[in-house]
Amino acid sequence: MAQEIERQDFLALLRRKLTDTESLLDVGCGPCLILDDLPYAHIVALDIHRPYLLNRATKSGHVIPLNADAHAIGRLFVPNSFSAVSFVDSIEHFPKQEALDMLREAETIARKQVIVFTPRGFFPQENVDLYGLNGEVFQMHRSGWEPEEFERMGYEVTIMKGQHDRRNPVFVNTFGADHPPVDALLAIKNL
Repeated sequence: MAQEIERQDFLALLRRKLTDTESLLDVGCGPCLILDDLPYAHIVALDIHRPYLLNRATKSGHVIPLNADAHAIGRLFVPNSFSAVSFVDSIEHFPKQEALDMLREAETIARKQVIVFTPRGFFPQENVDLYGLNGEVFQMHRSGWEPEEFERMGYEVTIMKGQHDRRNPVFVNTFGADHPPVDALLAIKNL
C-alpha cells in the first residue's frame, strides 16, 4: 500500500531511500539540474536532446553526459551495469507501453534499485520547454501514472501530496493558478 506524505523536499526523501550509491544511470536527465545533489560516485546522464547536455547545470567529472535515445538502454548497457537506474520527471514523456518496456529493461541494467519520480495521474504538458532549448517535442507528456500501477510491478510507492502547484509555470499554464495542487509519485523497486 502506498505511503502518503505531505509535500516535502523530493531530494531529501530520495537520498534517504537509496541503498547503494556507487553508480546511476539517469534516463531523460534534461539539463542535469539535480545530479550534483545526488550522492552517487558515478552518474551517466542520458538524454536524447543534445542541447540539454551541452547546456547542463553540472560540469562535475563524475557526471558523464550521453546523447542517446532512452529506447536504446537495453542495447547500450549490459545487465547489472549500474547500482541504480532513475527516471526523474521523464517516464511520463513516453507512451505507456514504451515506458513499461523501458522499466523492464532498467530492472536488468540496475543491480539494486529502479527509481521513478512522476506526477500522479495525467499532467498535460505540450508546446513547452522551460529551459528554452527547443526541446518541446521531448517535453510533451504522453502517459499518466497511478500508485497501483507501480505497486503491481513490485515498486514501493510514496505519494507526495501537493508536490506540483502554482510555483511551477507549466502547472499554471495547464491548470490555472487557482487549481488544487497535483500529487507526485516516488516509486522505487529494490532488486
